[in-house]
Amino acid sequence: MAVITLNAELRTELGGSSAKQLRRSGRVPGVVYGHGENSRAFHVKELDLRPLVYTHETHTVSLVLDGSSTSCILREIQFHPVTDRISHIDLVALHAGEKVRVEVPVNLTGSAQGVKDGGVLDVVLHKIAIECLPDAIPARIDLDISSLKIGHSFHVSNLPDHPGYAVL
Repeated sequence: MAVITLNAELRTELGGSSAKQLRRSGRVPGVVYGHGENSRAFHVKELDLRPLVYTHETHTVSLVLDGSSTSCILREIQFHPVTDRISHIDLVALHAGEKVRVEVPVNLTGSAQGVKDGGVLDVVLHKIAIECLPDAIPARIDLDISSLKIGHSFHVSNLPDHPGYAVL
């Protein structure tokens, strides 16, 4: 899995008016929190978030804040309802040996036999929730659909067991 480095600055002022000023200047406010840690408010350049947000894979984040680097994962992202610009991000600090719950994208491979026979492929889940150790987070889960025929389906329960993570 790829690691994206975000250079952030601590937020000294908290609240709605200071967050609006940050957004006007092209920055996105955010919070990093973790188990047994105090949360820290920060802000990053909006353009630096593009490789993290607009992707089909899961990434870990190396958050550089006050000269120290913290390994994190994106927990939540908020968008402005009209402009669709990123308005806030939440990151969770990762700790070795502590399991984390994360949603991982499903990548469909192959061409379904049912589609070749005139059927339509309907994808209901684009992401699957899993629980695993931070070093075992997959970038995506590949699913071969070439054996699907008209009227057949794959369920989450049909996914093969993987030793690195547990499907929730």
